[in-house]
Amino acid sequence: MYNWRGKKLLVLGATKFISEIVKEAKKYGAYVVVADYNKVAPAKEIADEAVLIDVMDIASIVEYIKNNSIDGVLTGFTDSLLLPYIKICEASGLPCYISIEQEKITTDKTIFKRLCRKFNIRVLDEYTSFNHLEYPVIVKPVDNSGARGISICNNDEEFYLGQQIALENSKSHQILVEKYVNFQEATVFYLFINGVAHCIAMGDRYVKSFNNKILRLPTGYCFPSKGMKKFSQENDKKFKRMFNELKIKNGLMFIQGFLDSELNFIPYECGFRLTGSLEYKLIQALQGYNPLSMLINFAITGNMLDEKQSINMSPFFKKNGYNISCQINPGKIKKIIGENKIKNLENIIDCFFSYKENDIISKEAIGKLSQIGVRILFTANEQEYDKTISYIKNNLSVLDENNQEMLINKEILI
Repeated sequence: MYNWRGKKLLVLGATKFISEIVKEAKKYGAYVVVADYNKVAPAKEIADEAVLIDVMDIASIVEYIKNNSIDGVLTGFTDSLLLPYIKICEASGLPCYISIEQEKITTDKTIFKRLCRKFNIRVLDEYTSFNHLEYPVIVKPVDNSGARGISICNNDEEFYLGQQIALENSKSHQILVEKYVNFQEATVFYLFINGVAHCIAMGDRYVKSFNNKILRLPTGYCFPSKGMKKFSQENDKKFKRMFNELKIKNGLMFIQGFLDSELNFIPYECGFRLTGSLEYKLIQALQGYNPLSMLINFAITGNMLDEKQSINMSPFFKKNGYNISCQINPGKIKKIIGENKIKNLENIIDCFFSYKENDIISKEAIGKLSQIGVRILFTANEQEYDKTISYIKNNLSVLDENNQEMLINKEILI
């Protein structure tokens, strides 16, 4: 398999999610350095070395790379670090899977929708005038991720407030307004290797909100999607032609969209990076390869695959994979109960906690992806699913200072 002994990887950012990159790189022998302006960022606790440099300070990062014989650079999980990642790699002469033009297209919802239309990929219409809106509508910044700055508006007063929130969360100070639809959601994943796009997975994304003014957040994913066959027949070639025009060579992309009543896929945004749904863990368990490892290998060697690697990249899994995304109420975490019990269950792949004991979840997290406190990934048939969910419900708890349960859900809510 991979052998990165003697190689140095610099990871931009040091969040809890970035810890996933650190652990995977160290597994195969890499010396891992993380850079972040936060002295106590979580990934700094497990990295071989931590440096106190703001990732946005490109000149200082490039100087560090030059003086410390860094072999590769990588980041993930958020759009905001992609542009500094590109500039740092370019200035240092190190492999980078994404270009500035690709970053612009894949992080701007309006540009992405325009490109989809060019390749006859159906997308939802957006409002070009706000004089005659048919409520409810959804208002988004065109260039933010993590569900930040998004509002569901049911009247003129809410729409005015939603505009302000979206504008405040947009780097370009632009918003996107669409008719709010209550369709099933799905996410498609593409892996790129030497200019060839491979559809590697499609999962149904189940979302729920407990307030009609707040964006629905995922309560879980199920792989493969019930729309996988139709997507493969009707959309895959269109997307591959689009990727070819974008001149994408290597990397990992996810595309979020809706499934209508006939299981037609309607994309609404994409991300050319790792995502917090941690789907690569399911792919490794079900298909035997890890897209995260491939991204690390590319950062260090310039190649997604090692010389002896042969993989099956079919999105039609032989067994179902699940990701339970547990939303959490605001408050201070007093105690986490059952983590090891859940992780030790035979079919559990991982139980990822976004927070730890004594962390405070603010009210500002409501309606954003940061409200997801636990992600539980596992494989199961129908009987195993019910048994696993029952076990999770009976053994997993996150308690606040009043010993009240903070987890809102411990299963996929439909």
